[in-house]
Amino acid sequence: MKRWSTKDLEILRPPADGRPGDGILTFTDRYSVYDFGVMPDEIPGKGTASATMAVHSFGLLAAAGIPTHFVEQVAENALRIRLLEIDFLGRYGPTGPAGMIPLQVVYRNALPRESSVHRRTAAGTLDPALVPPYAADGAPWLASTMVEFTTKFEETDRFVTAEEAALVGRVTPGALAGIAELTRTVAGVLTAHADRVGLRLADGKAEYGFDEHRQPLLIDHVGTPDENRFYFRGTPVCKELLRLLHPELRGQVQELVRLGTPRSQWQRPEPLGERLVAATAEVYRALTALWLGGRADTPLPEERLTLAVKEFHAALPAPRLLDRIGLVGAADE
Repeated sequence: MKRWSTKDLEILRPPADGRPGDGILTFTDRYSVYDFGVMPDEIPGKGTASATMAVHSFGLLAAAGIPTHFVEQVAENALRIRLLEIDFLGRYGPTGPAGMIPLQVVYRNALPRESSVHRRTAAGTLDPALVPPYAADGAPWLASTMVEFTTKFEETDRFVTAEEAALVGRVTPGALAGIAELTRTVAGVLTAHADRVGLRLADGKAEYGFDEHRQPLLIDHVGTPDENRFYFRGTPVCKELLRLLHPELRGQVQELVRLGTPRSQWQRPEPLGERLVAATAEVYRALTALWLGGRADTPLPEERLTLAVKEFHAALPAPRLLDRIGLVGAADE
């Protein structure tokens, strides 16, 4: 059993001889923010919500002809997947059949206030020419989907150019360009569904590998609040809510990293109050109902999520924290 901050993986059959293996991916109620690690609390039902949204999203992608590693749902919070080889050290040269590409691919439809694009262009680490223009109706929405690459298995993930991404991912520039285009298709499918159910999809990430025929295969999962920045009537209903639970933690982590303090010496945050945990859990449940289109025996999905967001606002110790994030453009930075 492999255990990450929010998910567990049971290996049923490892990949071998260029063929994918078989595994069970379990979504837990744990959460992690700002690279701190697992937080003291769990959010009841978060794992089931994420798994349910992921399965629905895999179905949307399959209908669009996009191959993924999803096989079937085996429990309310667990999926059976095709398992790929992870070559951490690049021992086998170029990423081959049944191999995971060690990159994350970020897609952006908008540049909300909290987008790193604003900080990186201001710092000169991102060429503004690589940022698409805003849409006709203005910021923060972009005229076309922006695609970027980050490292995957370094101690701290970092954005890289397409040229470096091909080296890090151990793929040809042509294969990388194909993956970027596939990502735009993935983003288009999820964006269209979000629009249909009353959400706005600002950005997200995807991960890939190759199947046994060395064709691109979408892995991990998409279409959940862990990978996607969803907004509902201007309020983030995604991992941004989890970050709001610990508003001072980002600065603390940055300072600990700057000082070189060993992770074992980092002070754990205080547990959350029961009301805030319950409010966060209900946002996840209500978001899932909206993503799936709701059920006849529950309130209208939009109404339920509206009430859940309102309670989250009320439960926050400092409700004005929500003013720090939102759908604004670079001019509002």
